[in-house]
Amino acid sequence: GNDMDESVTPLESYMANTVVLEGRDFIGADALRKQTEHDELVGLVMLGKGILRAHYPVFSNDAPVGEITSGAFSPTLGKSIALARVSATSSNMTVGIRGKMQAVECVNPPFVRNGKQVYKLRKT
Repeated sequence: GNDMDESVTPLESYMANTVVLEGRDFIGADALRKQTEHDELVGLVMLGKGILRAHYPVFSNDAPVGEITSGAFSPTLGKSIALARVSATSSNMTVGIRGKMQAVECVNPPFVRNGKQVYKLRKT
């Protein structure tokens, strides 16, 4: 998908639980063990009108912290949602859309399960 490629580790893609580092030796294990600071894949939910799209810049407290990797309108939620790779989160997150800052909530994916909203706000 748009959220992962060969330059991104599982630690940066909300998939750290798929990698067992303790007691295992595999190609890349040492690099993952040394990776203490990394960007995170987070969910964003738009608070106003508009559609979140890939490559829109993401800001935390007005400082650039990353970009959206994929986004769309969710008919189930009635809101625009996105996945974004960011270096920091806060309670004051915004996305730059056509030169204007739009407020978003930072959440933990998944957004929907069995047709119901399941996302929760991230603790900052």
